[in-house]
Amino acid sequence: MEPKNKKERRKLQLRFLVFFIVAILIAIVPIYLTMQILRQENKITVKELQLLQDKIDFQRDFAAQIDSVNLMFEGYYSQSVDIDKLNADIGILLSDMENSIPADTSWQSWMNITIIQTYLSLKKSHTSYIELQHELAECKGKPVPAPGPVDEKKLRRRYRD
Repeated sequence: MEPKNKKERRKLQLRFLVFFIVAILIAIVPIYLTMQILRQENKITVKELQLLQDKIDFQRDFAAQIDSVNLMFEGYYSQSVDIDKLNADIGILLSDMENSIPADTSWQSWMNITIIQTYLSLKKSHTSYIELQHELAECKGKPVPAPGPVDEKKLRRRYRD
């Protein structure tokens, strides 16, 4: 015994199958696309994190170099230091620091360049001050006064904090 509406049944079964597949695709495709978007977003976030980590590492190294420049500046207050050599050493270190700054337009780069320019101005001021002290001492006919004792432990503590 075969049913009389076999064609209609087959047609309805195929129509049901097509609608069922479409319904499943409507549910699965957005999930798949969402997962792909999340993967792409994760890749971008990892790249951004690496860039931020590189910037933090650079700023940490820059701060350490600034600390060494600060300690070198304390040499201006010592009588036993050759001022010309000290100026050259500070100039070389500041020049190396300036060359290591990335050439971008961020506020960190601008800040670092400004810091280096400030230290260069401070170096010139110290040199001018020492030269003026020597000239004044020559005019008065007195020996050049010592700038005063420097407690290096106290200075290191002050710049470390």
